[in-house]
Amino acid sequence: MMLTAIIEGLIWSVLWIIYVYIIVKRFPWEMLHDYPEDIQKASTLPEPSIDQMNNAKLFSAVGSILIFGSLIAFGLMKFRSETVPFITILLFIFAIAMIWNVVDLLVMDWIIICRITPKWVVIKGTEGCEGYHDYMYHFKGFLIGCIYTTVLSIVISGIVYALLKFLIWR
Repeated sequence: MMLTAIIEGLIWSVLWIIYVYIIVKRFPWEMLHDYPEDIQKASTLPEPSIDQMNNAKLFSAVGSILIFGSLIAFGLMKFRSETVPFITILLFIFAIAMIWNVVDLLVMDWIIICRITPKWVVIKGTEGCEGYHDYMYHFKGFLIGCIYTTVLSIVISGIVYALLKFLIWR
């Protein structure tokens, strides 16, 4: 079970990385709140147009359905053939989600943002801000992400368990 969770956790991480990359490139104002305070204050991003905001909402909705739908699908595929208790599904889903949280911290935040800082992560007007190298800011975000991961895992596991129990395991 753990090898499957690791593989699916890495697949889920790739989906998230693509999603975040597109948001940062196409809809940077949508991610500004996730940057350190000095970057938020220095930003000279223009206000998005109504069309841009609508496109961002549409992308976020479709992306969220794909990302969270894939997490549900991972659980359904893993346990469709065997009746297991809720806790087994929860641990599996939690492992997948926590792998993303760790990949987000180590790869996205510490390596890409803090260490490499490519142009595509730099918000307009914030070149040279110290926040791009604030490892502790991202570690605190990781700890907050642990709480979100736990809550998300409980909710998604409940959905998976209900679908399995009432539609598949019958």
